[in-house]
Amino acid sequence: MLFSLIISTRGRTSELARLLQSLKTQTLQDFEIIISDQNPDDRLSTLLQDADWPGRLTHVKSSAGLSRGRNVGLERATGKILGFPDDDCAYPPTLLEKVAAFFEDHPDQGFLSGRSVADDGGDAVSRHARHAAPIGRKSLHGHFIEFAFFIRRSSLGSLRFDENMGVGAATPWHSDEGPDLVLRLMENGVAGYYDPQYAVWHPRPVSQYDEKAIDRSYRYACGAGYFLRKHRYPAGRVAWLLAKALAGALLGGVSGNGGKARFYWARLRGTWRGWRQPFNL
Repeated sequence: MLFSLIISTRGRTSELARLLQSLKTQTLQDFEIIISDQNPDDRLSTLLQDADWPGRLTHVKSSAGLSRGRNVGLERATGKILGFPDDDCAYPPTLLEKVAAFFEDHPDQGFLSGRSVADDGGDAVSRHARHAAPIGRKSLHGHFIEFAFFIRRSSLGSLRFDENMGVGAATPWHSDEGPDLVLRLMENGVAGYYDPQYAVWHPRPVSQYDEKAIDRSYRYACGAGYFLRKHRYPAGRVAWLLAKALAGALLGGVSGNGGKARFYWARLRGTWRGWRQPFNL
């Protein structure tokens, strides 16, 4: 088996069906799909049993946490190359063929990341660099996204996602589990590359400042601050993020947009909490 695609999912059915349909149209079909199901019910049973999906499909149950679900899937993976698509993304038809060619042509590279794209071709989730480059510590967040990340199984070795990080974790650190894994890979001497041509479609988050978005802003910022402290980034990096969040909160207040002010204030509080939280370094 060439690829193992590990999908940690909770609360989504039609979105997962869209992803599976995109895998059905891949020009390279040498892959297995591992569904790490974190739903408390059996909502996926009909979807996974009644459709003629591609590849070998393994359906396993997992307790809550995106990182935990991926780790559960990793224990079942047999492919030489591992991928971790979000349950609401979609692969362009030639993606796996192109990724396989990259690893064939670059035996010195242990992992690869592309970028996220929305319907209009712009960034979907975060701002990504427009030019290909080796992935490094300083440029990591502009050169990496989890659902466009592929890694040789031999390069991953025994490393796993930190289950204290990522959406659904029992801690407040609900982001940056992917960058955390990448930095640990690089510490082990594994080289990685970013190229925006390996694009994965993802819906763009709705631009509104409701309670759900404010809560998510806080939890994701907690994860970002925790990540920066865990990997000993300079205090100036954190100060810059805090200043940006403060500016957003002030602009929201001045413009009379209370939701925006609260959104960025939550980001400021979350970043500070993650950075200041004591833990064993």
